[in-house]
Amino acid sequence: MEVIKEILSPSKEYKVEIIKRHDGLYTTEVFMWFNLDEEYAYEYWSPITQGLSLIDTETRAIKIGMEQLKEYSGESID
Repeated sequence: MEVIKEILSPSKEYKVEIIKRHDGLYTTEVFMWFNLDEEYAYEYWSPITQGLSLIDTETRAIKIGMEQLKEYSGESID
């Protein structure tokens, strides 16, 4: 699998990855930025959805990914 595009929300607290699978289909994964411990700077992207659907084209995958990003972040995505 290969991440072909990464889209960040305006706040940069959420992101979606558009992933091309080995079989030529696409899927998406949504992540949220976590900062658990300021003393030790423990920060990471935590997945909140994993590709449950297979998408036939890159264009549709990007559109679906942007919709998911808007849904989870609550932000306006252009």
